[in-house]
Amino acid sequence: MSERTPYIIEGEKGDWEVVMGMEVHAQVASNSKLFSGAPTKFGADPNCNVSLVDAAMPGMLPVINRGCVEQAVRTGLGLNAKINLWSRFDRKNYFYPDLPQGYQISQFQYPIVGEGEIEVEAEDGYSFVVGIERLHLEQDAGKSIHDLDPNATYVDLNRSGVALMEIVSKPDIRSPGEAAAYLKKLRAIVVALGSSDGDMEKGNLRADVNVSVCKVGNYAKFKETGDFGFLGTRREIKNMNSFRFIQQAIEFEARDQVEKIERGDKVDQETILFDTTTGETRSMRSKEDAHDYRYFPDPDLLPLEIDQAWVDEIRASLPELPDQKKQRFMDDYGLKAYDAAVLAADYDKADYFEAVAKGRDGKMAVNWVANELFGRLN
Repeated sequence: MSERTPYIIEGEKGDWEVVMGMEVHAQVASNSKLFSGAPTKFGADPNCNVSLVDAAMPGMLPVINRGCVEQAVRTGLGLNAKINLWSRFDRKNYFYPDLPQGYQISQFQYPIVGEGEIEVEAEDGYSFVVGIERLHLEQDAGKSIHDLDPNATYVDLNRSGVALMEIVSKPDIRSPGEAAAYLKKLRAIVVALGSSDGDMEKGNLRADVNVSVCKVGNYAKFKETGDFGFLGTRREIKNMNSFRFIQQAIEFEARDQVEKIERGDKVDQETILFDTTTGETRSMRSKEDAHDYRYFPDPDLLPLEIDQAWVDEIRASLPELPDQKKQRFMDDYGLKAYDAAVLAADYDKADYFEAVAKGRDGKMAVNWVANELFGRLN
């Protein structure tokens, strides 16, 4: 297995490291929304999957969806994370035309899932660990549509109130390739658990990438002291749903930050977008801090209390996860760690491999499936 080598940007005035954390939004696999009975089926006509709660009609009160809570617990267990038996929903206040309530019901100080970690296999053959800061439940906003009329914006509330799991990582990701590998591993876990379908084309799994740069050696000082002052100002690339574009966006953004710093310009804390046509990032808005959202406990929802016995029951029902499948493929079929990891990351490919390998030599089977078959399909 190869070693983890630093991803270095060579500037005119020295070398720089890239540091990243990710906030991944995974749509919860559920037939109804987080706080209403409205359906979540994709592809419905605009504003058909909308209840009075989702449209924020006066007097309408949210009711928690037990199935969504179970999926969050299931995902937390799959991330080797702490399950908090007491959590709370808060109101996150901001204005968008497609946010009918004028606030989002989310979790802030007391999330349902606490710290955890996952091991990720990079394409270069080495493994690295990414710490999970938290997982919290929140409701999605609607969708603003700008291209149907040059003089108007249309609003579709079908997604309004759909349950999301926001999975927040620690700043442990060090290169564009590692960012893509981490997202692939996270997607493999939620798909295996059945807690999300992970469909990135439909927007059911999307990532916000926080990118900052620092002088070589400062990241090690940050890890030693926990002092974020050793890291640069982070900028958040919003709503990424492509592994390839995530890598392109990070490469451009990191180099752009280095160039700004070296010529004496300030890197502002902003939310930015990646233009896939130009291959460049551009400013969307200034990045808010927690106090800007004026969080406070949602007065319409009691704190969420769950039993340890229920958590244990969910744990006992977990399916085989990618790391377990990888180890089994190595033990049962004699596969190398990299080949086993590639197959375990995709359950359809893994199932096909096992069908091919039945009664045959595992190493020959994986060579044919991974190289011959998938190579030709690609």
